[in-house]
Amino acid sequence: MKRIIIYIHGKGGSYLEAEQYKKNCLGFDMIGIDYNDYFPWIVQNQIQSVYDKVRERYDCIYLIANSIGAYFAMHTLQGCDIAKALFISPVLDMERLILDMMSWANVSEKDLREKGEIPTDFGETLSWKYLCFVRETL
Repeated sequence: MKRIIIYIHGKGGSYLEAEQYKKNCLGFDMIGIDYNDYFPWIVQNQIQSVYDKVRERYDCIYLIANSIGAYFAMHTLQGCDIAKALFISPVLDMERLILDMMSWANVSEKDLREKGEIPTDFGETLSWKYLCFVRETL
């Protein structure tokens, strides 16, 4: 049986992080997904493409995902055949995270809707489109 682990990194991470798991995952091939965008509707295409390619060659697919990578994995791969998923510090409630960041930045939903995007002092850009996407795909 050919087995593979797909690794999906968190924000600021790299697909190369998959290498650190190889020594503990004997008998598995491993591939990290390289993405540079943080909008789920963009990243999902990259994740789905990798999944589709490995599905053709492997009998059993496992998943390791870190932080926002876990959110992307849950969003994209929920209907896929994953033998086991291991999440490291997962973002499980993206809406709550966005609402918390809005609170920290003192940004109302009305402000965000009107402006579309609002940069914060803590390095994140709040996005009305992102909030709407999350609410529509719950």
